[in-house]
This record gives sequence, structure tokens and C-alpha cells, in this order.
Amino acid sequence: MAVIPASSDVLAEKRKLRKSLFRWDLVFFTVAAIVALDTLGAVSSQGSQAVFWLVFSGITFLIPYGLLTAELGTTFPVEGSVYEWVRLAFGHLAGAVTAVMYWISNPVWLGGTLSVVAIAAMDTFWGKPFGGIAATGWLEFVAGALFIWIAVTWNILSLRYMKWVPNLGAIVRLALLAVFGILVVASGASKGFAGTLSGWQPTSSVFIAVIGVLVFSWIGFELSTNASEEMEDPQKDIPRMVTFSGILSVLGYAVPIIGILLVVKPADLSNVGSFVAGYQLVVSNVLGGTGANILNGLVGLAIVFSLLTSGTVWLMGADRMMAIGALAGSGPRRLGRFSARFGTPVPVNVLSGVLATIFLLANVIVNHLFAGGNLAALFGVVLTLAISTTTFSYLFAFPALVVLRYKYPNAKRPYKVPGGMVGAWIVMLLTTLYVLAATVFSLWPGLFTSTVMGPSTGLDRGPFEISVFVTMAIIIGVGVWFYAIGRGHANNEGWPAEGTGAAQPEVAGVRRE
Repeated sequence: MAVIPASSDVLAEKRKLRKSLFRWDLVFFTVAAIVALDTLGAVSSQGSQAVFWLVFSGITFLIPYGLLTAELGTTFPVEGSVYEWVRLAFGHLAGAVTAVMYWISNPVWLGGTLSVVAIAAMDTFWGKPFGGIAATGWLEFVAGALFIWIAVTWNILSLRYMKWVPNLGAIVRLALLAVFGILVVASGASKGFAGTLSGWQPTSSVFIAVIGVLVFSWIGFELSTNASEEMEDPQKDIPRMVTFSGILSVLGYAVPIIGILLVVKPADLSNVGSFVAGYQLVVSNVLGGTGANILNGLVGLAIVFSLLTSGTVWLMGADRMMAIGALAGSGPRRLGRFSARFGTPVPVNVLSGVLATIFLLANVIVNHLFAGGNLAALFGVVLTLAISTTTFSYLFAFPALVVLRYKYPNAKRPYKVPGGMVGAWIVMLLTTLYVLAATVFSLWPGLFTSTVMGPSTGLDRGPFEISVFVTMAIIIGVGVWFYAIGRGHANNEGWPAEGTGAAQPEVAGVRRE
């Protein structure tokens, strides 16, 4: 397997890695990355059309995205893969901006929507003795900070052991969603359905409103490839991972979204609480008050744990990519250090936790000073920031498929997107157009509709746009700054031609355990 020639310090850090990920680890790792409970309410809040656009985007985005990931992941199976794909295709500046956007979007997400939904779930299931966690600023911050630093601690510890966290998280959330589906059917049989699936006929306004959160919900196939040199056999396992995790992820979204729409009245759908509201309704209908109270504690724990593992698994992949980018010249060299004991990028892990905590604190302050403790309004703003920063990071990653086909035609490709160059272009254009649209419509909700200048997520248009554009500009600026810092130790090596590279274990020094 050919690899990128690397400097001595890069090789020294890679020798600390351990081969820990096997085929089913990758499947559950990816399911934990893709199926996120925090977006269920945001999608279902668009009503029955959400089902149509879920299916439509699954066919026209998720499948092409999976094909693209399978080719790039098996052709260039290196640690920090997303950064390396972009660097090989477009150079260090594009690689640095992509790495920073891809990485920093996760602390934004962890300290934003994940924490907000987790706090909402804690409020619902455990918050009554405190008078509501979200109602008290300091308590909201403490609960969110604890949530963040548990995820960071799990990331610092060895992947060999901590891979069971996202694995178990995937199993727990699939089981939780299956139980919800069963309760929906039982509730409908006994009490009828308060919601409806009628009115699903597509409209452009709903598509514009939902495309960002749908793309944000689907992404995650490539996340595990950022740990390619910690996989047992990436060239065989990545395509299978894409297939199995894709099927499970489609079911993981379709079942709860349809269930929410069936049991929750359209007027009661909300971006932050629809799943929890739907669960409470069906469990009460089926089990009654006493049975529901017994189950509530366990379900609350399962929801919070599922949210926590979503943040954990994304930090696992994104932090590794940022560390490799820093080592290769797209950031401060110190950020590329891996722990000799754990084989994890501890400096980036800790910095991710610090950034997530700062973002959480800012959210709590804004929530209580300007939004009156309204979690739904806060959720809309932080979800916009998480979507726009995340989808922007793919604007170079997806076109890399075609560029690398032309740039390295002799690279060994164990898996290729079907249809030759035409197929590659189709897959690339579909995925790129989706992330471009998701970025644009997240930064300016309601564009091309009558609401283009109206309030967004409960805020006036001016403050909203200033918040998201200033945040985006700062993050892009950090990417350019990291590029400037890393130029002195940049790795400008390309990908070796087929058959000319050394074996991966010999170059990377990755240990098998």
C-alpha cells in the first residue's frame, strides 16, 4: 500500500498509533457519527415534507457521498485523510482551511446543539427537583460543561478501549429508536394518531429550510477514515462500512421522524423537543403514568448517552485530522503531538474541550440575557453555526475526487466510483452542490423566499446574520493563520505512483494490538 513520504517528526508521532479499528467497529463508529438525535426535531419540525426530502436526499446525496468516500478512503488510506485528500488535490492553503473548519465545527457542535438537546432531555427527565436545569444559568453551564469534558476525556484515552463508547452509543440509539417505533405503533393502535403524514408534496420553500439540516444529518461516512492507519484493513473494510452503516443510518432517521410526525400534532412540532415530546406521548399512551415514570429515567440516560457518543466520535475523527494537518504544515506543530501512552492527539483534544466550553458559556449568556432562557431560539442559532461551518469544510473535500483522478491516474484504486470519469463527475457534482446549498441556505435562511429579510430562529435578521458571518470569518481566518504558521514545516510530497511506496505498517510504524 503506497503512502505519502513524511518527515521524521511525522513518522515519530505515527509510531504512537495502534491498530484498533476492525470492520464492525467502523460500522458502529459511522452509525454513531451519522445518526444524531439532536437533528431529529429540526428535520421533523418541517412537517410531512421532511419524509419526502429525507428520501430524496438519501438517494441523491447519501448514496453518491458513500461512493465517493469508498473510493477516496481506499485509494488514499492515511491518517487525517480528509486533510490529505484536500492537500494533495488543492495544496496547503485549501488543506489548512478545510482542516480548521472540519475540526472546529465539532467543538461548536458539542458546546452548541448537542449540549442544548442534552440539557433539554435532562430537564424533561431529571430536572424537576432543580426547578429546571435550563432555567438556571449556572446549573445549565455546569451540566453542559460536564457533558463536554466527559467526551473530551474519552477522546484522550486509548482508541483501543474507548472505541467501545461510540460502538455502544450506536447500539443504544438504534435500540432506543426501535423501542420508539414499537411504542408509536402500539400507541396508534390503542389511541390513534394525533399527527399526520399528509401534505408531503414537495415545495421549494421547505427544501430551502431543511436542506442544511438534512446534509448535516447525513454526513459522517469519511469520519473514520481520518484514523485509517489505525484500521486493520482499510482497503477492504471501508466500502463495507459505507454499505452497512448507510443502511442502518437510513433506518435510524426514517423510523423516528415518521414516528414523530404520526404522534405529535403539527402545531406542537419543535426543533429541539419533538423527539422527547413524541416519546413522552407514546409511552404514556401505552404504559400509563406509572410505567412511563419507571422507564423515563432509563430513556433519559439513553438519550443523553447517545448525544454524548455523537460528540465523542466526531472529536475522535476530527481531532486526529487536525493533528495530522498541524504536523504536515497546516497548523502549529505542537498541535500534532500524540500521546505515547494512549496514541491519541492530546493537545488537540484539550483545545477542543476548551473551545467547546467557551462556546457553551457564550450560548448560556446569550440564552439568559437575550433569549429569556428559550432553548428553542438558542438551538436555532447554534445549529446554523454548526451546519455552516461543517458543510463549508466539504467544499474542497468532495471535488478532490475528480482532481485526484486526473492528478494521480496511476494510484491503485481498490474501489472506484462506477461509470468511469463520467460517474466520478456526477457523484462529485451532486455532493458538492448539496454542501454548497446547505452552506448558503444556513448562512442566509429563507434565501429566494418571501422570508429572506425576516427574523430567523427567533432573532431579527441583522443580529442573526452578523453572528453567523462574523463567526464564519473568524474560523476561516484561523485556517489562513494556521497555514501561515505551518509553512516552515510543510510537507509538499505528493502521492507515490502505484507500486512505488513502502508498506504502510513499515512507514507509519503502527502497532498491532
